Amino acid sequence: MKTSSQRSRETSRKAGGVARRGAKAQIIEMVPAKLRLASILVPLDFSKESEKALRYAVTFAEQFGARLILLNVVEPLPFADLGAIPLVMENEAVMAACQAKLEGVVSRHRLPERLIEKRLVRSGQAFREIVEAARTLKADLIIISTHGYTGFQHVLLGSTAERVVRHAPCPVLVVRTHEKEFV
Repeated sequence: MKTSSQRSRETSRKAGGVARRGAKAQIIEMVPAKLRLASILVPLDFSKESEKALRYAVTFAEQFGARLILLNVVEPLPFADLGAIPLVMENEAVMAACQAKLEGVVSRHRLPERLIEKRLVRSGQAFREIVEAARTLKADLIIISTHGYTGFQHVLLGSTAERVVRHAPCPVLVVRTHEKEFV
């Protein structure tokens, strides 16, 4: 026959907590009772996958009273000058075009201004800029999409989401390509 202390410890273990000796059984929560999110960083590359991550982020922002930081990263291309025919647009023009596309995403999804903290376009290596933005802007969560590359494509292109998860200063929610939407 088990004592009440043994039953309390057993009940506590089943519930995911730990009971203290000599004290009443206590259930220790593994997740804080109230998750506080003030800002959510959402990297957008204007793909349908990244816009799926944006829909998740909007739901989180509305539920937790958080604000969104929308970020697009322009990866610089090597420049080659062939005389009169420039192969790439100048960096400022690309950044301005991406800022306009970011505004287009905001209007297309009818995002309320109260949810948006910042709209940023940065230049550099995507995962580094995402991690740096999360660090400097003190983001509480990053919601990022993955394109679901496998095999040779994954080896060739790498995974920005994977690198962000490894280096981020805050939790990261990765929205998979072939996942059912909850929103």
